[in-house]
Amino acid sequence: MTENKLWSFALTIYQRDAVAPACLDLQEQCQIDVPLMLCAVFACLQGKTISDEDLTQLHNLASPWQSDIVQSLRRIRTQLKTGPSPAPNAVTEDLRNKVKAAELAAEKIQLEMMQTWVSQLTAIDRGDSAPALPAIIDIITRIAATSSKAKITQIQHDHIRVIAKAAYQIKDHKAKIIQP
Repeated sequence: MTENKLWSFALTIYQRDAVAPACLDLQEQCQIDVPLMLCAVFACLQGKTISDEDLTQLHNLASPWQSDIVQSLRRIRTQLKTGPSPAPNAVTEDLRNKVKAAELAAEKIQLEMMQTWVSQLTAIDRGDSAPALPAIIDIITRIAATSSKAKITQIQHDHIRVIAKAAYQIKDHKAKIIQP
């Protein structure tokens, strides 16, 4: 595939202070597909219009890969932390690290697939201005609301703001994008 700016963005934002734990909590508590969420945030930062129909289309595009491949690898990796026997031990920890690398590679494939989706969205003409922070918060909140089976808690709203602020800072060129 061509250069994947979405992958670079995902690596960059995930390494920002407090973003990884916020993403993982939203993944665990709200069943958010983190690559999908980061894709939508990236699209928003690119000045793209993202309707609820667009989010449904993105979910339909990513869901089979996410559920069949990424989540399967995640379940195996998680199981290797505690068992079944002989796990956990040094040998199974090595296997767990290999599964973790495979899970990350699977997420990269998902992001590459979603990069094409981003390029097909309609752009909003904002001139040179970045989207407002509330627009980024809104897209993450919409994804959390459709993913979660429960009402979004204050802690989860706080996580959403952490991720949105980190994304906004990246767009504002306060943070350098990592080149993989």
